[in-house]
Amino acid sequence: MKSYDVNEEEGKYAQSPIPENKRKHWFTVAAIYFGMTAALSSFASGGALISGLSLAQSIFAIVAAVFLLVFVFYVPIGYIGAREGLNTYVIGESAFGVKGSNIATAFIITIIPCVGWYGVQVAIASEALNEVLGGNEALLPWIMIALGIIFCIPAMYGVISMAWLDYLAIPAIIIITIYGFNKAISITGLEGLWSFEPATQQSIIWGINLIVGSMVVGASFVADYTRWTKNKLSHVSLSGVVGIFPPMLILTVIAAMMGISASSLGDIDEPWNIAAVMKQLGLPLISLALVIIMQWSTNITSSYSAGLALTKVFGWSRFWWTLVAGILGTLLSLFGIMQYFIEFLGILAAFVSPAAGVIISEYFLVSKGTFNKKQGIYWPGILAWLIGGLSALFIPFFIPAINGAVIGALVYYVYHVMIKTNPQEQLE
Repeated sequence: MKSYDVNEEEGKYAQSPIPENKRKHWFTVAAIYFGMTAALSSFASGGALISGLSLAQSIFAIVAAVFLLVFVFYVPIGYIGAREGLNTYVIGESAFGVKGSNIATAFIITIIPCVGWYGVQVAIASEALNEVLGGNEALLPWIMIALGIIFCIPAMYGVISMAWLDYLAIPAIIIITIYGFNKAISITGLEGLWSFEPATQQSIIWGINLIVGSMVVGASFVADYTRWTKNKLSHVSLSGVVGIFPPMLILTVIAAMMGISASSLGDIDEPWNIAAVMKQLGLPLISLALVIIMQWSTNITSSYSAGLALTKVFGWSRFWWTLVAGILGTLLSLFGIMQYFIEFLGILAAFVSPAAGVIISEYFLVSKGTFNKKQGIYWPGILAWLIGGLSALFIPFFIPAINGAVIGALVYYVYHVMIKTNPQEQLE
């Protein structure tokens, strides 16, 4: 009997539909997203919130943002993946064309954001490990290189190994969460946490957009994972609700509390840098070590999806492109991407969300639930994405990420209504 080769199976379906008999339980996807969300990206976002919002305002922003992420981005894109059995970059060919999808879907939704996130996560984990080892700055670049390579290994072998790593990461997440919550309460107290006011006040809309920006990439390339689930809306919805809501809500709120407590003990230049916050709070070294496990469970999704996208654009091997993505992200960590964390989130929110909006509009509104692949560059999709992205950057009201998604989707839909395009004519 032939043995099951995970990497062979992964490579086989890099650009083709996954058969129903190969699909897995929705909890596998939920576990991957739980691990991706319950990580330092959530802690970093929570810390960033308190640079402009009070705790109460931060909690409201988190709840609103997670609702939008799950039901505006994750469920629609995820359902397309489950119905078609295709990953995000192949699905994007219906909205942007085969070549256009390389730009709008592969590079904008995945390669650039995922490689950037990989660099951010490696930087935070490396700083945490460096603190455990004594805080030698000369050692930090070498730690970044080592972790940057190690972190992408499970993703090279596919979703099964990724899910197992996420199962193992859950205890680390629980321990850090309990440690952080207890420290925040013991140092500042509930009254101090609730009465906190940031030095520079921002709007709640700013906070919502910051959280959306931190997770919009993961919510937009969800088809990479839901293509492995059964073709049921309930399965996709459950994977999103279970995989995103609990970790995002709990960890981001606790991170905001930790950031407030750390700030009360002294100046914190980067409240989104969880390693610096934990050091300021005097948490045990073991908690800093557990940070590495959390980052590992997050970075596997970044390198996995970037590897898929690079395979789609350039061919070759998904296995080796995953390693290349990890190396590129590691280089960004070495060049100091962490210094531009909040700006990075803003750019992600502006240009990723309209690409997702255009894909949703094409599949559900224009093509009525069918996958209609276009050849070359499909300029209506590209232009709708660009208009949505520019709108997200320059329209000064509501939530830029949502503005971009809605405007991009509407422009695409109105164009097809006005010219009365028959999407069936665009079939390959």
